[in-house]
Amino acid sequence: MKSIFWKYFKDALGWALIHSPGPISVVAKGVALVFDDIREDIFWLRDQLNPLTCEEQYIPTHGATRGILQHPLESTNQYRIRVVKAYAWHRQGGKAEGMPKILEHYGYEGCTFYNCRKDDEARWAEFKAQIPVPEHGLEANDYSLVTWAVQETKPARSKLAALQTHSAIQGAANASGTLLLCSVVTLEPEKPKEALLTVTISSGCGLHTITTTSLG
Repeated sequence: MKSIFWKYFKDALGWALIHSPGPISVVAKGVALVFDDIREDIFWLRDQLNPLTCEEQYIPTHGATRGILQHPLESTNQYRIRVVKAYAWHRQGGKAEGMPKILEHYGYEGCTFYNCRKDDEARWAEFKAQIPVPEHGLEANDYSLVTWAVQETKPARSKLAALQTHSAIQGAANASGTLLLCSVVTLEPEKPKEALLTVTISSGCGLHTITTTSLG
């Protein structure tokens, strides 16, 4: 790599004595290299003061100062983005409209929330998180991460009653029918005890009769 300060000494300052070999040229070249190293150290230090550009080992330090702690199932990149956008994270937290956006951050799009008050007024504070199943499916870690994200950002007065996942698969059963399979799985946040499976099969067919009669 070319020395920036050596180029500056020769071209900008125009020191005539450093253009020819000698002790002055050697000293000037050494000083230029030291200044180059100092410049790189300053840039490195600047990057460490910014969570967007700092090294991975310094992200938790920035997160701690902003009240953002990393979840064990959260990737480094996801955690870095949360730390960078700490203000938006805290602002969306504690609001019902902020939970879908936060779940999108972790790759769970199209999530909705069902208020249990519609079924029982005594459960006015409870809600169910409804998570569409992505193409790659959901694993146990996904349920843990979603539960944590919802608990972390839900309104303080609200209580997560259950997680629900739903998916739909459509395919041809025969030439005149369509098979539609739907499943809904409900998980309690602490001790899942049951799963609700709903299967709907729809089919249709038609019969046409044509009669030809000749007269004469």
